[in-house]
Amino acid sequence: MTTDDLRKRLSRLGVIKGDRWKAKPAAPTAGIEALIEGQVREGESGACFEVVRTYAPETLQGVLPLASWLALDAGMIARMGSLSLAHPIDIRRFVFLDTETTGLGGVGALPFMVGLGFFNASDDFEVHQLFLRSPSEEPAMLDFIHDMLWPDGGLVTFNGRSFDVPLLLNRHILARKSTQLGSLPNLDLLPPARRLWKRRLPSCALGALERDILAIPRTTEDIPGWLIPTLYQQYLQTGSAREMLRVFYHNEQDILSMVVLAARLASVFGKPDAAGLPADDRLSIARWYESQGMLAECETVYRIALDEMAEIEHRQEALSSLARLLKRAERRSEALPLWEYLADLKQDTTGHEELAKHYEWHQIDLQQALRWTQAGISLAETWRPGLLRTETLRALNHRHERLVRKITNQEDICSGMPE
Repeated sequence: MTTDDLRKRLSRLGVIKGDRWKAKPAAPTAGIEALIEGQVREGESGACFEVVRTYAPETLQGVLPLASWLALDAGMIARMGSLSLAHPIDIRRFVFLDTETTGLGGVGALPFMVGLGFFNASDDFEVHQLFLRSPSEEPAMLDFIHDMLWPDGGLVTFNGRSFDVPLLLNRHILARKSTQLGSLPNLDLLPPARRLWKRRLPSCALGALERDILAIPRTTEDIPGWLIPTLYQQYLQTGSAREMLRVFYHNEQDILSMVVLAARLASVFGKPDAAGLPADDRLSIARWYESQGMLAECETVYRIALDEMAEIEHRQEALSSLARLLKRAERRSEALPLWEYLADLKQDTTGHEELAKHYEWHQIDLQQALRWTQAGISLAETWRPGLLRTETLRALNHRHERLVRKITNQEDICSGMPE
């Protein structure tokens, strides 16, 4: 290697030649105050950095305006989130909350950024992001969170019941500060999102829902969530906040997306006869209605599904579920043609077994019960060997034997009667 080559390599590594070889001075670090428009918020417990942005209600996040939230019914929100509301809540008093932390939980995890979004009296949507320039600013941040929550309000989170809220509660306990976080109704959007879309989407993470459901593109400013703790550690070590700008963007987008995600979920759950839904979503909604005891809405969805669905697997599920619903309501005569349809599909023996039960115990036609049992056995015998085939045949053969005995006894009684 020549001297010139060595000089060039040392230069690339930050070494310059003066009276002696020495390292280049480090570039000045950029603090967060110099990189993003915000303010140092002062309080009794100290200070932390705050960024505030305001959005007009008609601002689109994907294809929906933020104001979509304001059109929702509080009762629908309560049902969707399984909330127990003692008193009606003004939906403007719900605060959208999201945290960025140094880890995935535990005592050592520090929420170094907390985003809170809410609609103000003018229907504009405000996003407040509280940032810890150092961990020592946490007590002040906790105070400011407390100040921005309404005691008679509520929270909207994404996986907040399992992560964000318990984490913040723990930080308040460690700081010996009171908070109403644990007592506020929390509409956690992850459970209803999974309830509705897990049948057809590989992931129900917020980023995946933005892409697949909400049509929200993120710019190259965004950053993967798993990388955020590392970047904050680097910020604490170097003092350079340049990469924190991407974290601010990520956190703000999460909050904005939660607003329209809540609206999208509520619009689907609130309309059992909504048109144009994918088959999997339709069946998921019906299941949700059934779990909530909303049986009239559930029946409506299943009947729409039967009119719409072409795939045999979807039709089978809709038929089986609707028939089960009618049976529970003692509407067996309406369930009867559905069981016959199920038997004709020959996908499983559900229809055969239900028809056999019906004719054995309710309509009391043992010969019909026997015929449906035999048809079920014939179908199951065509299946490939396995546990399902074995157990199905065991149950049907047991029913067959009982029915034969009952028919034989009935014939014996009849033959012994005087003419």
